[in-house]
Amino acid sequence: MKRSVISQFDQLKGRLESYVAMMYYRYANLCIKAEELSLLPILVVIEDETKRLEDVANVAKEGEYAFKIFPNYDEDLMAVGKAIALSHPEFKQERKTLNVEMDDGERVEVAYILLTMPEVNDDRYDVLKQGTNAFYEECKMQMETAKAEADAQMAVLMVGEKEEEIEKAKDGVKEMEKMWTEKRDQIHEEKLKEIEEAHEKYLSEKGQQHLNTGADQQNDGKSFDMRNMTEE
Repeated sequence: MKRSVISQFDQLKGRLESYVAMMYYRYANLCIKAEELSLLPILVVIEDETKRLEDVANVAKEGEYAFKIFPNYDEDLMAVGKAIALSHPEFKQERKTLNVEMDDGERVEVAYILLTMPEVNDDRYDVLKQGTNAFYEECKMQMETAKAEADAQMAVLMVGEKEEEIEKAKDGVKEMEKMWTEKRDQIHEEKLKEIEEAHEKYLSEKGQQHLNTGADQQNDGKSFDMRNMTEE
């Protein structure tokens, strides 16, 4: 097979892979669960120098929906918090301290930021669904365009080749397109499922709060009635 055909095949593979990777990255920044990938855009300015978050702080997960951010230096805490707010204003930030025992036995208070992912309420549910579907459709269009352009280029390059070589090239393109299409659709379905689960979690917690409030009101009413009976 001609090197030019192989090169075209490799170029198509690179384009399909990059489009799916970009969709995945965008999904990670439609934050629902705590995803390390969502922290990549955060740039911290310290002493007029811009640095990546990973260079100035340590990150640890706190369950599925929160991060602990430990700046390397306590004085950088405010700069780190500001940088996070610029990239992800939807994250809830709380300043916390952790009591840590050092190697020499001394105990010190270590300051950190607790980042909690925003809940998926009804309004955010709609926005997340719209964003997820928009990124999917964009990726789909990009992949279809790349495939059509590659088909046109390879048709020219394969002129004069044996029929079996032409079919071999076509089959290779089809298999590659199938693989990345399935990968794209899988990522899309998983994100939609994640949104649904987070929304159900929100509704469940909201319903439980209403039940607890109702129970407290009933208890208050009962205690009032009993006081009245005693006073009589």
